[in-house]
Amino acid sequence: MTRITRIARDALETYLSRPATHAQRHTSPEPKAQSLSRSFQSSVSLCLRSLSLCCLCAMPSSAQDVTVEQLVTLALERSPELRVARAEIAVAAGQVTQANLRPNPVAVGSHEQGSGTLNTIVGIEWPLDLSRRSARTESAQRASEVTSISVRERERLLAAAVREQAGRLLVAHRVLEVTNEALTQARRTRDLVNRQVTEGRAPQLDANLAALEALQVEAEAVLATGEAEAAMIELKALAGLPPDAPLVIRDSLESLVVSASVPRLTPAAAMETRPDIREALARMTFADAQGEEARRAGGFDVTVVGAYTRNRAGFDQQGFDASGVRVPIEGVFHTVMLGARVTLPIFNKNQGALISAQSERGAAEALFDTRQLAARAQIDAAGARDREARRAVALYASTVRDVARQNVDVVLEAYDLGRFRLSDLLTQQRRYLEVEAAYTDVLSRAYEAQAALRRALGEIP
Repeated sequence: MTRITRIARDALETYLSRPATHAQRHTSPEPKAQSLSRSFQSSVSLCLRSLSLCCLCAMPSSAQDVTVEQLVTLALERSPELRVARAEIAVAAGQVTQANLRPNPVAVGSHEQGSGTLNTIVGIEWPLDLSRRSARTESAQRASEVTSISVRERERLLAAAVREQAGRLLVAHRVLEVTNEALTQARRTRDLVNRQVTEGRAPQLDANLAALEALQVEAEAVLATGEAEAAMIELKALAGLPPDAPLVIRDSLESLVVSASVPRLTPAAAMETRPDIREALARMTFADAQGEEARRAGGFDVTVVGAYTRNRAGFDQQGFDASGVRVPIEGVFHTVMLGARVTLPIFNKNQGALISAQSERGAAEALFDTRQLAARAQIDAAGARDREARRAVALYASTVRDVARQNVDVVLEAYDLGRFRLSDLLTQQRRYLEVEAAYTDVLSRAYEAQAALRRALGEIP
């Protein structure tokens, strides 16, 4: 807790613990005093929580003070899910390297010794890998391309999820702000009614109604605070931040809706650049490469074979050489062999692998068509919602809210002069709160439409 919060809490606790003799001289009997004391203490607790949040927002040195788009960039860097996905790119790159390697030669050797014979063979077998290496490398490269584009698709979805969750947080902040404003107004009304009851110009029932209204609005403020805290925790989880990490969103819901920029991509350009559509197209190319690899793997293949043989043979008898000298009957013979081993594709032509590749090609085509249709529908629907939501925001921002606020002020002054009943004042206050809630809902829908349009157009950063 910051030093400012500690000072404020100490001051308020000191105020609450001092004797209330002066206040008791101007209040109603004991039960009402206890009720007002409990109400005041709960109000103080709510104020302390709000003050703590405000003090947290006022610490730019230790807090992440960012805009929504900066938070999207942070999430793309820190997301554990994306780190796992990017590791798959490295795995695919290793598979490309492995597929591009040539097969190793095989060395063979044998040594035989028998009665009067000694036979030593040293050979080598070298698979030529005819026409298979290029197809294998092409297939691995297409698989690596699918992996890379799929990571981009995850980035698109994560960016959209962060924007949507940030919108929920900004909506919760605005609801809390409006509710706190209504709570301030309800307390003003309660104090005004209490003064009129003390002066004998209003019945005790009006004081009870005003206190009840203030307590109801206070309960709504407490719930709104909880919603804001929960939305903040969920947003941190999406951004890859721990729950206790300080985070402040610099933007406001209204500023993001009003100052929204024109999309950078047209629908036609988005259809060509969206990662999910590019991934489906890459899967079609990958299926073609797999089919070609299977076809070549089921064809002829040649392995070159070479060997050197040293054969020593002899008998126990002796003979005569050219000079007539007796010598043992034996000899050493050297043989060099060069040949080839050919794989004949008679039975196994990779028929099953070819059928599988063709089926995957058909599935990839269907996926491509499906994603194209879905993307076009998403772009058109999001564009329509965004267009109409902007019109609704303009209607509310121009007149509706100002009129509702003016009505509350006018009725409050008229009630103080005795021209309106308390029920009329409470009705206008509730109507103002409903107008602000409706405006918040319109802003929320406009922001969601903008986020959906950016997601449909494939925007990531």
